[in-house]
Amino acid sequence: MAWGPYQPPGAGRDERIDLLRGFCVVAMVVDHIGGPSIFYAITGGNRFYTSAAEGFIFISGLVMGLVYQRLIERDGLGPSLQRAIERAGTLYLLTVTLSLFFIPASEILNVHWAQGIDLRNPVDFIASVLLLHRTYYLVDIPLLYTILIIVSPLALVLMSMRRSWVVLAASWLLWAAYQFFPDLADAPWPISGNQLFFVPAWQLFFFTGLFLGWHHGTLTVRLARFPRRLALGVSGIGFAALIVLYKSTDQLARLLQIDPSRIQDFQLRLLEVLFAKADVRPGRIVASIVVFGFLYLLVTEAWRPIARSLGWFLIPLGQGALYAYAAHVVIALPVGLALDRVSIPARYERPAHAVIQIGVLLLLWLLLRWRVMDVKSTEGRARYAWPAAATAVCFLLLSFSPVRTVHAVATEQAQTEPDPYANRVARAFGTPVPGKPLTGAPPRTPLPTPVPQPGSTSPPVSDYVGPIKGELRKMQFFSPALQRDMQYFIYLPPGYENDKILYPTLYMLHGSSGSAEEWVAWGLVDRADDLIIRKEILPLIIVMPQGDLSYWVNLPDGSLYGDYLVKDLRRHLAATYRVLPGAEHRAIGGLSMGGSGALANGFLHPDVFGVVGAHSAALLEEGERPFLGTGQDFERQTPLWLAQTADVLDSLTIWIDVGDQDMWADRNVRLHDALSQRGVDHDWDLSVGGEHAPWYWSSRLVDYLRFYDVALHPERRL
Repeated sequence: MAWGPYQPPGAGRDERIDLLRGFCVVAMVVDHIGGPSIFYAITGGNRFYTSAAEGFIFISGLVMGLVYQRLIERDGLGPSLQRAIERAGTLYLLTVTLSLFFIPASEILNVHWAQGIDLRNPVDFIASVLLLHRTYYLVDIPLLYTILIIVSPLALVLMSMRRSWVVLAASWLLWAAYQFFPDLADAPWPISGNQLFFVPAWQLFFFTGLFLGWHHGTLTVRLARFPRRLALGVSGIGFAALIVLYKSTDQLARLLQIDPSRIQDFQLRLLEVLFAKADVRPGRIVASIVVFGFLYLLVTEAWRPIARSLGWFLIPLGQGALYAYAAHVVIALPVGLALDRVSIPARYERPAHAVIQIGVLLLLWLLLRWRVMDVKSTEGRARYAWPAAATAVCFLLLSFSPVRTVHAVATEQAQTEPDPYANRVARAFGTPVPGKPLTGAPPRTPLPTPVPQPGSTSPPVSDYVGPIKGELRKMQFFSPALQRDMQYFIYLPPGYENDKILYPTLYMLHGSSGSAEEWVAWGLVDRADDLIIRKEILPLIIVMPQGDLSYWVNLPDGSLYGDYLVKDLRRHLAATYRVLPGAEHRAIGGLSMGGSGALANGFLHPDVFGVVGAHSAALLEEGERPFLGTGQDFERQTPLWLAQTADVLDSLTIWIDVGDQDMWADRNVRLHDALSQRGVDHDWDLSVGGEHAPWYWSSRLVDYLRFYDVALHPERRL
């Protein structure tokens, strides 16, 4: 009944840990390659309250603590630290090799997880990878692991000085600081493309494991008298409770008497507040302790039958976990490319994915046995061959690849062609996979006939933008609030790629029958670029997201467009671009429906947006759009009601304009009067002859941009 490690005669390592780490490798392969299959019932499909990534990072810290406590005791601190530093160097070389191979290949081949990153300057891209400032889907875990191993020698020094509690306390304090002050506690530096494994949060698993591994002997003695089977039963009950909660959140919502129309909102908020993966919320920590504790106790209690039935397969995967992970990244590329090109009938998708996953796992097992292209840290200069080759190939590939001339993003297709992202959905925590077409998006507003650009040699991101000094990108990201990919256009000012400064951000929202491209069509990007070049306004980033027919608010049917805009998009931009944090550096504006959405979100979230612009805002009254609900559901998100009741509006810089011939003019006047009666300062412009029409918004672009420029830079006010 001992808690100590099972060690067969002559063995020097705990094979239970190897077996569990092998299971983590299996789960990551299933979750990353192919798509939904019967194995999701075992792995959670990256949707459960914990995942293989947590187990992989925790076990890595645990093993390091076990190994280096013995090494330092046997060989001394100096040689042990040298070994740890060599390990960090090997991981660094592996991470940059995978990144230099996987990122350009994914982008050039336009695999379904392609992010549309800018690869036009090979030197800048390679430098960002070598300096660990750029990561990507699948190579983000190796980068996280590399950073943790680089920091670990300092922790080992403290532990050897009997200061292990300092390491544990510092780890938990950093995690806690990140929960409340993510912008201030972000460390070690901004990493482009890292949208899931934030170091200040995820380091908790590694250093807690390091602490437990270091003190494993002491803990084993102290737990010797505690009944292991009781612990197994308690953890099993906890595991079952998590499964019930995961499967029955709608029943829980009904038990708590939550409005049926708010059940989806409740489910997403439960994930965000308690179990969010990127931030490592408290519920996720508890779930990880319960699940991995149960698995460890189960393997301990039933070691012999489990080892006989699964050990032959899982233990080698666990012992070569890093090699297996790296190999699965390489294999994922051709598999993903093939799945993009092959149409599998819906009824055969799950079996087909299961067969693919089994095949990949067997291939990994064989590669491990044969040690194909395995380079060990002890092989001296040989370990530099792969990263050097990857760097050279990456530079040559990007120098001559056409991806450099199409802004490294998906180009706009003809209006009659299907949306290139229409056949994509996303897993709960950010991994896009092939799936059913998105539904519910309204038809686009008929846009002006595009003017062909003379001398153009490559398709532009949008046909409605002329030659500019800055850059326009068409992008997409996964929104947890909406549970699908959402598109957006983003304008980056001239010089963005060459400098290192942070920029203020302007969110510009489209109208009710428009799309993310609407502001581009009316000339906003061209006009902003021209004003920046002529130094009439300061450089800024402009993002133009897709909002469907939503009025940019959380709808009673559970469609959380407000959370998508305020939380998901904001966090995505902060993780992807050099944007200034703080409401004072963030403006939101829009036309028609977008004007209403800008007012609603600005009034509801003055801590997020410090500047609000409403251009011909379509201000509704109850019943005019049934999908917005009635009563409090409608009132609490309508600008007219919020203008009378919302708090701290005085902190906002507000602009409202409308033409006197606009159908919404009277209601905009009512909004102006409501703000005036409360003493809320705002700019008001009732334009003579103005209509609710494209010509009106196009003619006011300079006025709008100058307002946002001054509002985002108060020092420019006269």
